[in-house]
Order: sequence, then structure tokens, then C-alpha cells
Amino acid sequence: MVDISPAKKGAILAIIGSILWGIMGVTCQYLVQNKGLPAMWVVTIRMFFAGIVLLLADFFIYKKNFFAPWKGRKNVIQMLIFSFITLMWVQYVYLSAVRHMNAAMATVFVSLAPIATILWMSLRSKSVPKFYEILCCISAVTGAVVMATHGDMTTLSVSEEGIIYGILLPVFGVIYTVQPGYLMKNFRPSNVTGWGLLLAGTVLLPIVQPWTITETVEMDTFTILNVVYTVLFGTAIAFWTFLASLKYIKPQIAAIYELVEPVSAILLSVWLLDVLYQLPEFLGTLMILCPVLYLSLVHKK
Repeated sequence: MVDISPAKKGAILAIIGSILWGIMGVTCQYLVQNKGLPAMWVVTIRMFFAGIVLLLADFFIYKKNFFAPWKGRKNVIQMLIFSFITLMWVQYVYLSAVRHMNAAMATVFVSLAPIATILWMSLRSKSVPKFYEILCCISAVTGAVVMATHGDMTTLSVSEEGIIYGILLPVFGVIYTVQPGYLMKNFRPSNVTGWGLLLAGTVLLPIVQPWTITETVEMDTFTILNVVYTVLFGTAIAFWTFLASLKYIKPQIAAIYELVEPVSAILLSVWLLDVLYQLPEFLGTLMILCPVLYLSLVHKK
């Protein structure tokens, strides 16, 4: 039997999770662009069923402290914020960005979150970012502008709605990084995430009424398979594998492997969805991902 070191286990799990997320971006693009499914419909289905899968897996694997996040007033408040603000709106903003841009560009804009986090932490601590952090921020923002304008500063290559959601993505990325820190530190990430997804999905069900979608959208076999992938592999298993990687490697290291997500989303979007990804988009992507990679390596030390 092959003996795999903890570092390799963590790397494999983080990369698998990131690839599954990248593929999910493409399946979501097919659902919201090609099939015309509302973003909130996908959010509701994804959160409700992925929450059930994660909680079932957590229960059968650990068999203890299943309701721990719901004990204590502080925990309940944090869980409600995590569910209805952090998870729900992160999912909605991402899918709306995919709808108005494409999976490749939306996933790259998500990668701006570490840059936005640096700015937020500097403001919060009333400190000036380090020089290299400022350079990384300038490079990443310039890369985002290049992608949004296709290299021509007088025009936009995406809609105004796409720009708005593109700006919101790293903002909500900061919230997703900072807000659940207390919960993730004190409880199992799989348990917290499962409860958060299920609660938000359950509340959205009677509001969105996803079962009525068959009146306007033909749910053929291929569409259903995309939905199943999005829920099972792109959400539940992706979350599980990536969170499991944190048992073996530090979050800073996992963040480096997470850069596989936008790369896989770009390659699959170009290959499967015929997304036009030309030189300006590739340059913009490099201007965003390279600083993020550099910051991850620096903070790793």
C-alpha cells in the first residue's frame, strides 16, 4: 500500500476540490446562460440539497456534536449571519456574475478576494499595506480592468451588470473569508457549512418555488445532469474535499492550490462552451493570479 505524506494528501484533496469548483462554474454557466434558469433557482437547489448531503456525511462519519453550532446565543447569531448573508449572497453574486460574464471571468474575479482581504485588514487595523502588497493590488486591479475592457479602455467587453457583480465578487469573498472564522475554528467546517447551506436553502424554497420552473424551462436529461453535478460534485464533494485538506495543510497552502479553480474554469469554458478568451483576457488573468500566488507564498513563510 502506497504511503502518502500528509502534505501530499492535503495537496491532492485541495486540488480535487478546486477542480470540482472550476467545473461547477462551467455547469452553472450552461444552466443560467444556455437554459435561462434564474440564478436564485440554482442557488436554492444547490444550497438545499448540498446541505443535506454534507450533513448526512458529517453525521455518519463523526456521529457526535451534530447540533453543536446551534448551542449558545452567540453561535446561533453567527450561524444565521453565515447562512443568510455569507453563504446565500456569495452564491447569488457568483451565479449572477457567471450569467452576465462567463464562468472563466467570474472565477478569476473571485480570485481577487485575497487582495480585497488585505485592503480590508489594513483598514481594520489602521495600518498601511506593505509595499509589495500595494504592487500586488495595483497589478490585480489593472488585470481586472484589462479583462473588463478587452484591453481597450474606451469600451467594455462585458455588460454593466457584469461589472457590478464582478466588483461585488471580491467584496463578498472578504466576507466569506472573515465572517465564519469563529465558527470554523470552534466547530467542524463540514458541519457548519452543511447547516448553513441547508438553512438558507430551506428558507428560499417557498420563496423561489423551484418546482414551478418546468413551466418555463425544459428540464431535459442533460440539464438535470448539470444540476446533479452542481449539487453533488460542485458543491457537496468540493466543499468536503477542500475542507478535509485543511487537516493536512495550512490555509495559506490550500489557497495556492485553489488557484487551480480559475485555470480549470478557463480551460473548460474555452473547450466546452466556445467562450472567446483572447490575449487581453489571458494577460488580465495573469495580472490577477500571479500576485495572488505571490502573496500566498509570502504569507506561507
